[in-house]
Amino acid sequence: MSIKNIKIRFNLDKENDRRAYEYLQGADKSYSKAVISAICGFMELSERTASEDNFLERVISTIREEIGKSNPLGHLLQFVQTPSAQTPAEKVNNAETEEAVLDFLDSF
Repeated sequence: MSIKNIKIRFNLDKENDRRAYEYLQGADKSYSKAVISAICGFMELSERTASEDNFLERVISTIREEIGKSNPLGHLLQFVQTPSAQTPAEKVNNAETEEAVLDFLDSF
């Protein structure tokens, strides 16, 4: 048999569950078609996002490498960039470092 049945439950106390249930109630097509479309759309978006993220990371890495090669100041650029997640102590240290680097660059 090529048709598979599954059961799905919605906890209407949870926002996402409630929204999905309300969407299915108002859908112009069958529940099965709506769920299949949603899953396929989500998976395509996830795959595309992962592919775009990998591409973006390669571009950023290449740009950093080339800037490092052509930048007479060497790797000072990494001190000016802020990391994505920092502890409060790291933020203070980075702020001081950034200020020192900017003061140094202002001296030119």
